[in-house]
This record gives sequence, C-alpha cells and structure tokens, in this order.
Amino acid sequence: MKDKGHCVIMVDGGINDTPALAAANVSVAMNDASDIARETADITIKDSSLNQLARIRILSKELMERIHKNYRFILGFNSSLLLLGFMGVITPSLSALLHNASTMMICAKSMTPLSDKKKDKEVKKIEEISSTEE
Repeated sequence: MKDKGHCVIMVDGGINDTPALAAANVSVAMNDASDIARETADITIKDSSLNQLARIRILSKELMERIHKNYRFILGFNSSLLLLGFMGVITPSLSALLHNASTMMICAKSMTPLSDKKKDKEVKKIEEISSTEE
C-alpha cells in the first residue's frame, strides 16, 4: 500500500509484528505489547482498547490546526511589522518589542490544553458506538 502512495498505520504488539510496525508510516503498540514492539512503535497507548485511537486522531487533528493557525498568525504579524518598519511607521525597538510580545503570546496560547468538553463528547460517542457493536 505504501508503494501506491497510501499512508499505512499498523496497530499491534506481538514480537513477530515488530518488522511491520517499523515499516509502517505510523505504528501503534498497546500497553500489553511486547517490549520490542513498544520500543519500535511511534505511539504506545496506555490502554488495551482501540477506542484510544479515535482520541489520538482527534487530538492530532486539533494539534495540526493549532500549528497552522499559529504559523499563519506569526507570518502575517511579523510581515506587517517588517512592512511598518520599512515604511518608517514604527521604530526598530518598537518592532522588536511587538515581535517578542507576539512570540510570548503564541507560546502561552500553545500551552493551553487541546481537548475540551465538546471533543470529549465526540470520543464518548465513538466509545458508545464501539461498545454496542461488540
């Protein structure tokens, strides 16, 4: 599948699955997996339930959204500071102060938790659906 350009995720934890975990784009080992499988995997889930994969997916999407949003803000803000500096509207010291303040703001904003109650409800719905299917 990788040869066709697909992204491959491998979820397992046995000793004999370690080469497949290493070859996958993303590999996930469960908590009760063998030591070598946990060491080889990109992600180790603390629980033995596959429901945690849905939570990881939601968190990863939120993280990428935050990264892109922060990148766009910093690029736009710093570009405007450069433009205002070139035009002589602001002094270099004010530009440096605003740049450092914006960096600190983005850092502080990035440290806030990703998950909120709305996202937790989505995970609970997924868990309910999977428990009724079992």
